[in-house]
Amino acid sequence: MSDAAVDIDSVRSEIADEVRRRRAGGSFDALKERELEQLFHQYAPLQGRDGALAETLRAVDVTAFIDPHVPVASSQPAGTAIKRGLRKASFWYVNWIATQVTRALSTVARSLHLIDDELTDMRKSLDGLTFSGSPVIELAGAEGPSAWWAESARSLGVQAPGRVLVSACADGWLVSALVSAGVDAYGLDPRSERIMEAEIAGLDLRDDDLLDHLDAVADDRLSGMVLNGTTEALLPAQRRRLLRHIDQVLTHDAVVVIHAVHPDAVDGDDVPAELDLAGARPLRPITWVSLLEDLGFVATVELGPSESDFLVTARRGSPISAP
Repeated sequence: MSDAAVDIDSVRSEIADEVRRRRAGGSFDALKERELEQLFHQYAPLQGRDGALAETLRAVDVTAFIDPHVPVASSQPAGTAIKRGLRKASFWYVNWIATQVTRALSTVARSLHLIDDELTDMRKSLDGLTFSGSPVIELAGAEGPSAWWAESARSLGVQAPGRVLVSACADGWLVSALVSAGVDAYGLDPRSERIMEAEIAGLDLRDDDLLDHLDAVADDRLSGMVLNGTTEALLPAQRRRLLRHIDQVLTHDAVVVIHAVHPDAVDGDDVPAELDLAGARPLRPITWVSLLEDLGFVATVELGPSESDFLVTARRGSPISAP
């Protein structure tokens, strides 16, 4: 085996390529993919996983004690007697060394527990300043297949040459429309109760947070994103994180659709309460255009009928084709 470090992005790329081949051949359905993801999470190394530090500390506590009583069982004739004699002759020395090492390991374990306590207190403090995850902002009258922006999003999604991600997919109505048009599409929505029925029906829908999911996507793996109801409540650091992902995980000819609440409408009573609780203000349409242009996209904006929401459509490297 080579001594070179493992390139995680290369491994992810190879896995994604194999998944794409098997999915195209009809031998790798969405249910099987979910099962493999769960197995990977169960048996993957602890680094980066939720609760990894607690699991590691439990392992340290279990292994901190070194037993000086060396086992004497043997399958050889007289082996047990010989081992017992050697253990008895050297027990004082073995016990002395084991005691010193156990004491040192116990000190390390206590130190790690103190660090864990400090980190726990720090996380609690940070929780008071921010929120975890990407809250879904659902604007009444502007969701579902009959929404004013739905056909534009579907038309642009169909132009994506590869896999397309739909955020806040709800019951999967847009994912279903894209799949029916021959697009390799899947959806995310942290509201598991909204996706359950469509997921059982066979759509590839996942109750994952958008940013956490994008952290696990390899570079140049997606050809399109439809971001619906997930950009308005993001804090500045989370928006920068999202833009970094858009730049990295999308291919050179990718398409992006952003449907969001207009910032001028946040003072009205029709805006969802989740936006007030998040303490964030949606970006202006022109701001999204500028940010996407910095990433190499050509973007256009369309306001909704009531001007309370808007749609940004963008293609990287070239203008958007007419539906």
